[in-house]
Amino acid sequence: MEYGAALDAENALAFQTKWGPDTFLVIEKWETMDALKAHAAAPHMAAYGAKTRDLIASRVIHILSPT
Repeated sequence: MEYGAALDAENALAFQTKWGPDTFLVIEKWETMDALKAHAAAPHMAAYGAKTRDLIASRVIHILSPT
């Protein structure tokens, strides 16, 4: 449904915990969990993973539900 990339806000509040200068966050919204599962299993995602493997030091995925 939606993708959005984000970086740490500059001049933010003092209590902000920054991700760091070498990190960006991508927030994705999916219609259903099945849609996300299909996307993750799609051939273009395997190709993307292979192409970017050497460019990414680490990757963390959080799957969240709106409240």
